[in-house]
Amino acid sequence: MLFSSILFLCLFLSLTVLIYYLLPRRFRNLLLLITSLFFYAWGEPRFILIMLFSTVFDYSNGRLIARFRNNQGIKKFVLVTSLIVNLGLLCYFKYTDFAIENINKLIGTDFGLLSLALPIGISFYTFQTLSYTIDVYRGRVEAERNIIDFGMYICLFPQLIAGPIVRYTDIEKQIRDR
Repeated sequence: MLFSSILFLCLFLSLTVLIYYLLPRRFRNLLLLITSLFFYAWGEPRFILIMLFSTVFDYSNGRLIARFRNNQGIKKFVLVTSLIVNLGLLCYFKYTDFAIENINKLIGTDFGLLSLALPIGISFYTFQTLSYTIDVYRGRVEAERNIIDFGMYICLFPQLIAGPIVRYTDIEKQIRDR
C-alpha cells in the first residue's frame, strides 16, 4: 500500500484517524500498533514475523537491562546479544548475496545466490530497536513496561518505511501523552 494511493488515503488513513479519535485514549496505541502491523503486512505478510521478533526481542532486552542495572556483566551481555542478533538479521537480508557473489569471484566457486527479498523497513526498525536498547543500557531512558506502547513506537506506519529513524528518547513522553 503506497502513501499516495487512493486505498491508503481514502480508506486506510481515513478509517484509522476516525477510529483513533473515537477510541478512549488508553486504546489508541493498540489501534496504531494493529493498523501499523496491517499496513506493513500489506506489502509482504511473511516479513511481519521478523518485525515482531525484533520488537519482542528488544523489548525483552530493555527489560532485562533494567532488571540487572546493577550487574554490569549481564547488562553488557544483553546489549552485545542485541547488537549481534539485530545486525546479524540486517546483514543477512542485505548482504548475503553480495558476499556470495564476491566469494564466487574471489576464489572461483559457483555457490548459488539466495535471492533474498529485503523486508520493507528492516533498516529503520532495526536501528530504532537498537537505539532503544542502547539508551536503556546507558541509563538515558527507563525500560518501557508496556509492550503495546513499545510495539507502536517500533511499527508506527507513517514513519516505518519512509523514516526518519526516531529515537525513543525523543518521543518517550509522547507515546503516552499526546
